[in-house]
Amino acid sequence: MRIAASSLTRARARRSLTAATVAAAGALALSGCSGDASLSAGVAAVVDGKEISVADVQEATAQFNTLPVQPATTSDTLTLLIYGDLAETAYTEAGLPPVPDAQLEAQMRSGGVEEPSDSLINLYRSITHLNGLGGLPPGGGADIQVNPRFGSWDAEAGQVIAQAPDWITDISEVQN
Repeated sequence: MRIAASSLTRARARRSLTAATVAAAGALALSGCSGDASLSAGVAAVVDGKEISVADVQEATAQFNTLPVQPATTSDTLTLLIYGDLAETAYTEAGLPPVPDAQLEAQMRSGGVEEPSDSLINLYRSITHLNGLGGLPPGGGADIQVNPRFGSWDAEAGQVIAQAPDWITDISEVQN
């Protein structure tokens, strides 16, 4: 009986190892599809040479979505972070007073975020500037590159447009 249990345990271990290997190989293959050769894997976008990290986008989105407001997608968050410096410049050029970080932090704390991250503060600053301007600042001259993982920059619409990878099949097309 002991031999049978031992063989069974080895067989389970081999299956687990095989499954883990297949999963790791799949993840490795997919990670190669998620980036653009001009942007490193950890960069979500570059605006006039200034990088916005994937970690900042993810952190700001996660924290923002804990606030009692309409949830944001990572594409929404990235769009607002892209506008960060552009909106701040247009805001100050319009003669509007700077918005202190302490004010932004207090607003987020009142919404339930006890420890707002720098990325959430930057996101909220961008929202505040855009609201103060009454819309999008002129950004036509900005050099904006977006990691394809998040979509593409639509200069006309002034936002990141999320795109499904070509390897994802729309089930409605398959059924028709």
